[in-house]
Amino acid sequence: MPRPTGALGGLFYGALELALQNKVEILAVVLLGIGGAIYPPIWIVGALIALPSKKWDIKDKFLGVTFPVVVVIVGTVLVLVLGGRHSSFISYADEAWLGAERLMRIAAVGGALYLAWGLRRGRREPKEPPWNVPHKLG
Repeated sequence: MPRPTGALGGLFYGALELALQNKVEILAVVLLGIGGAIYPPIWIVGALIALPSKKWDIKDKFLGVTFPVVVVIVGTVLVLVLGGRHSSFISYADEAWLGAERLMRIAAVGGALYLAWGLRRGRREPKEPPWNVPHKLG
């Protein structure tokens, strides 16, 4: 297959090559991003596929899967704290639900984009523990 020329052709070819080499991880990214943006419970399936993958290290998995959950929790609390006063518990619950839903959709796409970028970048080499690094004395 001849490689397409131009920026758009190169981008498409690179994405296709990445998808063919990492089928399970791309499925996880699609479920996390697109599935999470359209119907947020699908995000959980994407997270369950992404977590056991060896293509990402623990930092990538934390930022791509766990960080969106933290953003939703903290953001929902901020929506309630900074929002207006309500007359009943139900109106607070409505505001929290709407805020969490919007934040989850945005955070799901952000986490998926980060994991896709991490997949393209490749797994990082682990750092040498400080007790294994020889130190020079004086």
